[in-house]
Amino acid sequence: MVVAPRYAHYENLKYVGSTKVCVDECDEQIRFYHINKGFGGGKSCDYVFVDHPCIEREGGLYNGEDGKEYVDNIKRFTLLSLAALEAPLILQLGGCTFGDEILFIANDWQSGLVPVYMCYKYRAHGRYINSRVIYTVHNLGYQGIYHIIDACKFFGVGYSAYKDLQFGSCINCSKAALICCDRVITVSPNYADEIQTIEGGFGLHEDVRSKAYGMRLVGILNGIDDNWNPSTDKLIAVNYSIHDCEDGKRHNKAALQRQCGLDQEEHALVFGFVGRLTWQKGIDILGEAISWLMEDYSDSMTGRVQLIMMGQGDRSHAATLQWAESTYRGRVCGYVGYGTKLEHQMM
Repeated sequence: MVVAPRYAHYENLKYVGSTKVCVDECDEQIRFYHINKGFGGGKSCDYVFVDHPCIEREGGLYNGEDGKEYVDNIKRFTLLSLAALEAPLILQLGGCTFGDEILFIANDWQSGLVPVYMCYKYRAHGRYINSRVIYTVHNLGYQGIYHIIDACKFFGVGYSAYKDLQFGSCINCSKAALICCDRVITVSPNYADEIQTIEGGFGLHEDVRSKAYGMRLVGILNGIDDNWNPSTDKLIAVNYSIHDCEDGKRHNKAALQRQCGLDQEEHALVFGFVGRLTWQKGIDILGEAISWLMEDYSDSMTGRVQLIMMGQGDRSHAATLQWAESTYRGRVCGYVGYGTKLEHQMM
């Protein structure tokens, strides 16, 4: 089962039930929508989407169109964590519930309260005794830190849980998740080492080291999904394989240039950036280099470059994308947002 927020009105979902959970001493009704996707060979997966008035927004998933984080994000993802813990207990999918012997995989701070609630709410009432939680860290720079929250009141937990959540005068969802989860997984062995350092741990290195000391930290190198196979990818202009990759890439490059409003220059060197617009991704360094890339310094590279940048995040970096496109028409495309089709075409 995969549990995710219902950020939009996705097609072919079926309403399968609702329940009430308590957040900030208020009962909140959450609704569940479901679809089962088959993968062949008799294998399939249940996808459950959590619906609440605060989840779907006009802007991005976490930030508004002004680049600012939604002020109620902590409530949105508290609801998600509670919904993820309720779904296996109450939803009749395929004629029965999943029950309370479950392995949860909680991704990043947005679901970091799953291990916290399991420890301090559900197990305290005899549920999920034999269940476990793996906490997955993709980028420890994002921790879910919030100010001016009475944790005991808001989350409905006791003092012990509050101590796990406390981070100075704030609450920190990642810190609590690291303490309460059974194991931690990161996106590579190198990153598992990096987040144990002062520089890479962003204040949580001691909590990460504690998990590593107990042999409960591992880094698993990300793989490549079959969706990125150019011989079968339906989102690119022309499919190709290792046998005709030169011709195929040339056709796809030309199609990408047309799609992005770039000059049709066959020999131009096309750079692409897809990622969150934050300093950790190096977008600030790239922004400073744009003018240098666009000028011709007779070094066989600069002046022959086209640049496509796509992402969402800090307003200042979004403004850099828009400035670059308006300044270097036909040579730069700056897209503030995300598009799966364009991402495939770029890659």
